[in-house]
Amino acid sequence: MATLRDVAKRAGLSAATASRALSGHPHVDEATRRRVVRVARELGYRPNALARALRVRTTRTIGLIIPDIRNDFYAESATVLQGALESHGYRLILCISNGDPDHDRSYLRALAEHRVDGIVHVPSTPTEPDELDAGGRRIPLIELLRHSPEGRFDAIVSDDREGAAALTRHLVQLGHRRIALLTGPDAYSTTRYRVAGYRDGLHDVAVPPGCDRVYYGAYTSASGYALAREALAATPRPTALFSSGSPLTSGVLRALAEARVRVPRDVSLVAFEDPEWYAMSVPALTCYALPLREMGRVAADRIVARVSDAAVRERAADVLRFGGRLVVRDSTGAPSA
Repeated sequence: MATLRDVAKRAGLSAATASRALSGHPHVDEATRRRVVRVARELGYRPNALARALRVRTTRTIGLIIPDIRNDFYAESATVLQGALESHGYRLILCISNGDPDHDRSYLRALAEHRVDGIVHVPSTPTEPDELDAGGRRIPLIELLRHSPEGRFDAIVSDDREGAAALTRHLVQLGHRRIALLTGPDAYSTTRYRVAGYRDGLHDVAVPPGCDRVYYGAYTSASGYALAREALAATPRPTALFSSGSPLTSGVLRALAEARVRVPRDVSLVAFEDPEWYAMSVPALTCYALPLREMGRVAADRIVARVSDAAVRERAADVLRFGGRLVVRDSTGAPSA
């Protein structure tokens, strides 16, 4: 395998000059740079990325940890984030925690050991990670879609409370009072804010505290199925279901179909997020759509700024909340008599 010294010797240059030419150093003239690049290609030279990282203390890589790649919510975010980071000259390393706190912490350690320049993290743990360090260098981290309660890191999240309130108010305005919320673990910020927004919407029509119907589970299709069956078995049965995430929604629809419950004639249904299949469902689903593309671009810009600008890196962390929009489709109507 060809080495940098081989390239330098063939090009008639010192190893230091060849290295500067290949790294795009501004003090190397264009003719020299082209000659070195041509020789490197002829010899099949591939630079050692790890060795270069040790020299310049940067790898031009950003780590992303998400709970589930099958979830449209996270898949869309990862796709947008990768494109935005590539425009800044960074590559993305994707890790999938499957919502397991131990896997979550393990991936954080692994990314630090691989000396990534920064990390974008959808946390699956109830507390923030310990300070991340790579060879004495603190690694910037940004939380995406969820955030930890301590507030030590930047967070890019949707306005979950307002979104849940908007969906609940829509149902209330149609005349619904028995609205069941099917949601994920209380440990996640998304769950806590969506439950709070749901209660805000019920408060508008003076539903007494404690009379709400919140069913906690996991953000999975299996959990959505089980929670919907549980809600439908209650007496009196709810007139509307509120699914707090797209994986839950697929399970809810299966439970409704098995129980031969017609939407919206028997039960109205609203859902958080807006994957493409919501509009193609029969009936099409009323939902709260989130600006995932904008959030991904802002997350990319923010992590790159934290990585590359010392002044930005020292600024206090903050939480940026992005509002979405209520999309009314065919799955909601007035409660049946």
